[in-house]
Amino acid sequence: MKTAIRSIAYLIVIVSLAIIAPPAWSARRPKKPKPNYTPPPAATPTPAPSTDLSRFVGANLDKILGPLDVKSPSPRAELAQLRASFANRFSKASLAERPQFQAALSVCDALSQAMDARDKGMLNPAASNWAQQSTQLRQNIEQLLANERVAEGAETTPKR
Repeated sequence: MKTAIRSIAYLIVIVSLAIIAPPAWSARRPKKPKPNYTPPPAATPTPAPSTDLSRFVGANLDKILGPLDVKSPSPRAELAQLRASFANRFSKASLAERPQFQAALSVCDALSQAMDARDKGMLNPAASNWAQQSTQLRQNIEQLLANERVAEGAETTPKR
């Protein structure tokens, strides 16, 4: 009889814990926050070569082709980085896009040649006719920039 009463008492305690305890346990346990879904960032299209070239030329052409008595650092590192970017994009470009990158590389080469000519002129200003040479270099660079814009326009023109 004692075991029957004990068994009933244990059963009552177990049932009461099963009814009362779960809400109390869940209140103590911190809930895991639901992770917010963030979509992957959309790939931003790379700008056309003329955009990068216009920015670079606008900021640096007067420094490169300016008077020799004005000492200004050549933006060689920035130009090398720009040229490397064009070369990389050229290697991945479709056949229709390649002419614009080839033209952009030609502009970069002309800018590099202009920096070299300025450096030579600064070494011996009396021997160089920098004013005339810088005018010719400017015309060449502007012509190459125009050719690059034409190549971009030809790539975006729909074919029939």
